[in-house]
Amino acid sequence: MLVLLDSNIFWSALISPGGAPDTIYSAWIYGRFELLTCPEQIREIRSASRHPKLRTILQPHRIGKMINNLHRATVWDKPLPQKHQASDPTDSYLLNLIEAAQPDYAVTGDHRSGILALQSLGRTRIFTAREFCGQVLR
Repeated sequence: MLVLLDSNIFWSALISPGGAPDTIYSAWIYGRFELLTCPEQIREIRSASRHPKLRTILQPHRIGKMINNLHRATVWDKPLPQKHQASDPTDSYLLNLIEAAQPDYAVTGDHRSGILALQSLGRTRIFTAREFCGQVLR
């Protein structure tokens, strides 16, 4: 099973150990599914990791370990189509990655981007972290 996690799922996993995002991240680390990412997402996470607010609540070594782990994921390195536009333009690459790679699931907690409201795109089902845990990882 191929799964795309929005960057907010990674941050939530680090900020709230034991929550649904942490459960999902741990499930990936332990091989329960294949993770899909792309260079745009890795750059976004790397850039956000330098934000002073995150640096005050997270230990830099935990952020570094997470970024290093992302390189073990399936990295979509082909050009992304520019077909979709999210309500939050910085998340449009996620919709375009879904279009190109057609993962089984996409997981997000971002209600502002409009991605969650879609519920699906092509064959990809879109869930919140809690829904994914309850319906897929149970």
